[in-house]
Amino acid sequence: MSVQTCVVRPMLPTRCGDQKTLLYPPTDTLVMSFTMQGLWVLPTFIDIEQWKQALAKTLSIFPPAAGRLRKKPDTASGKGDIYLELNNNGITVSLVDDYTTERFPMVNVVVHPEEMEPWIDQIPQETIDSDEPLLRFKFTRLHKTGQMIYTAAWLHALGDGFTMNLFMRYLAHFYRGESTSSLPLPAITKVFLPPPPSDPALADKILPLMKHLRDAKPLEELVPALMASETRTVPVYISFTAEQLQLLAKRAVSAMPDSKTGRLGKVDVAIAYLVLHYNRVLGEVHPEQEKVDTIVNTIDYRGNPAFAPTAMFGNCAITLTCPSFTLPPLPPNAGPRDKELHFDRCLATIASSIRAGTNQSRDPKFLAPYLQWHSELCRRCYQEGKYQYILPITDREITFNSSHAVNWRKCGDFYESGSEWADTKYTRFHTSSVIERYIRIFPANPAWIGENGAHGAKGVGEGKWDHSLDGGIEAAFRLDKSIADTFQARIKQELQQGVGRTFAQL
Repeated sequence: MSVQTCVVRPMLPTRCGDQKTLLYPPTDTLVMSFTMQGLWVLPTFIDIEQWKQALAKTLSIFPPAAGRLRKKPDTASGKGDIYLELNNNGITVSLVDDYTTERFPMVNVVVHPEEMEPWIDQIPQETIDSDEPLLRFKFTRLHKTGQMIYTAAWLHALGDGFTMNLFMRYLAHFYRGESTSSLPLPAITKVFLPPPPSDPALADKILPLMKHLRDAKPLEELVPALMASETRTVPVYISFTAEQLQLLAKRAVSAMPDSKTGRLGKVDVAIAYLVLHYNRVLGEVHPEQEKVDTIVNTIDYRGNPAFAPTAMFGNCAITLTCPSFTLPPLPPNAGPRDKELHFDRCLATIASSIRAGTNQSRDPKFLAPYLQWHSELCRRCYQEGKYQYILPITDREITFNSSHAVNWRKCGDFYESGSEWADTKYTRFHTSSVIERYIRIFPANPAWIGENGAHGAKGVGEGKWDHSLDGGIEAAFRLDKSIADTFQARIKQELQQGVGRTFAQL
């Protein structure tokens, strides 16, 4: 393999002009050492020089991405503030030529970080007060398949998934030579929230809703917990077609007592469906264990000017514990049809609790004190060297984080409109980290079905593309080894027979 490396700097002047620094609020310090990883399997090679020009233009729109993290001196009252030095130092880009790989190995959208390692340039753990870029790109040309593997390592301290996705879509637009007027202009600003109200009753109401922050752990506790979790669990992958999502949503809505209570999202209902099956299998395998009755959601709060402009560059997501749900009782002597209707009512009950949490997060009267406490706990985590606890807090909770509405494949759309490869029809997206009872939702990928039945990216030899999951989703999470196989088999059986059928056979 041959490897080339270069540094790409922003096209000047940038949108930040003569501004030299960007001070971080506590909400941007929570995930400073975590890196988000994106990988795109492009169907053909693209022009690297043209791409570098597009990157320079993108960095001029997003100048913080070309900056470096810095820390002010510590004081008697605590650690020094974190800020970005807007020095336009540039981004590292690598190009590798691979003449041996006959088939790119990734199948699922979300993979283990070890599967990413050969294809991505990692960002070091320590980036504060160093010259390490906060964003790295790597291209690998697979000469045997004609594909190009395109990866980005993005330090979460720069911004969340929305920010990274917007950056990458600007880059693709500039490469194609198209106007970016259809994309929102990123707001290069930060919002500093006041301390939370000194109201014990309000704190008692809000803090239990953010247990992942309230119960944050130091690294020496978090790492062993994550390792123990990975040892006792295995990854679970469940895919839903667009038609299955539509049917689940239709059945849940039909079972709601009042259609005016608010809409149910397809992801709300998909999560409800997974929780129903999880509780059913758990009751069979571990009847002594408490079942899930509470969903924790990850919510983007952009769009309220007081808290975050619509396209704010940074981290604007909260974890919110939705109201707990109580499933309706199954009528005595219920027949198959009654059991199917009961299944529909259970779907509606769980999905409605998720939607109630989402609606609550949109209410400024609720969101203001919630974000003030969120900011305060982020501040404490930074000062005390603690990290958000992303594993399950109790047996009764499952967390989810949906990117269903975020088109990650469009970040790899480098092809002219009307061409064979345009509109990401043959582009696949992958990312990393599958976590215990933390359901990550992404749009499903197209798949290449090879001669030997291999399923995933296109390889050497004959085959055909399978687009049956277009418009569908893939859910990825980890479950205890004692229930994972039964859970996956039950879901597979149900989706083949028809949703709700196996519940009718109980």
